[in-house]
Amino acid sequence: MLAWCSGDYVDVAEGADVATAQPGPSLFETFAVRGGKVACLPDHLARLSLACPRLGLDARRLHLGGAPDPQAWGPILRRLFAAAGLTDGIARLIVAARPDALAREWLTVRPLPPTPEAVDLFALRTRRDAPEWLPRPKSGPWRNSADAWRELRTLADRPDAEGVQFDAAGCVSEATRSSVAWWDGARWCFPAASTGRLPGTALAQFRSVAAQAGRACVDVAAGFPSGARSVVVLRSTFAGGGVLARSYRPLDVDATWRPAADQSEAQARLADLAAWRAQRSVSLA
Repeated sequence: MLAWCSGDYVDVAEGADVATAQPGPSLFETFAVRGGKVACLPDHLARLSLACPRLGLDARRLHLGGAPDPQAWGPILRRLFAAAGLTDGIARLIVAARPDALAREWLTVRPLPPTPEAVDLFALRTRRDAPEWLPRPKSGPWRNSADAWRELRTLADRPDAEGVQFDAAGCVSEATRSSVAWWDGARWCFPAASTGRLPGTALAQFRSVAAQAGRACVDVAAGFPSGARSVVVLRSTFAGGGVLARSYRPLDVDATWRPAADQSEAQARLADLAAWRAQRSVSLA
C-alpha cells in the first residue's frame, strides 16, 4: 500500500503496523476521516505534542504533527485515499526521531470498519505492561497491545468484540484498541492512570461531557466492575466516539456480566459525546 514518509511516497506492506513502518521508538496517532473531516484532530495532535520531548523532538517543527493544517494534510490524504480506492478511512500518523534530531513522519490509511451498535468484552491474559512514563504516550513499537489484539482474535475475531486488559495487580486498564468507563449508578468510573492505560482522547472527552452534565467522575484501580449498570467502550474511530458494552466474559468461566435494563444514563452521555465531537470536526479536504 502507498504511504507518505516525510515528503516522499513509498510502498509498504499491506496492513503494515506501527513496528513494521517504524521499527524503533515512535509516537503515533490514529483517527477516522469521514467525508474529508476528522473529529477532534487537535486533541490527537496535543497528545502527540506532549510526548515529543521524550524523543528529543520539537512538535512545532513537524510537518503534519504540528497542526491540523488543511494545506499540509489535504493533498497527502487525497493521494493516499485515491491510491487505496477509499473515500473514508482510518489514518495513522507515526513520528520518530532521526539521527539528525529531526523527525521522520509517516502517514498511512486503511479501510474504516463500520461502528458496531454494541460491543462484547472478553477478559485477556495479556497484562498491560508498565508505561514508559506517565501520562502514558501512544507509542511504538506497541508490542503489548499487539499481543493483546492477537489474543482477542483467538477468542472472538469480529468487529463487535474487544478484549479487556488488566494491570499486574488485576485492575482494569483498557481494551485492546479502546478505553472503557462504567456507570455504577451514582458516578462514572475511569481506570486510574496507574493501571497503565493510555490518556485516550475519546475517554477524556467522555469524562468532560459527563462532568458538564453534573455527574461525579472518579479514577479507580479495581477489577472488572461486575456490579456496574453500564460499561461504555470509547474509541476515537467510532462514529460518535463510543458505544455500549453488551456483555463481559471473564477468563475460563461461563458467567458473563450484562448491563442493567435501563441504559438511559449511558445513552444520554454517549449522545452528548457525539454532539461534542461533531462540533469539533476539522475539514482536511
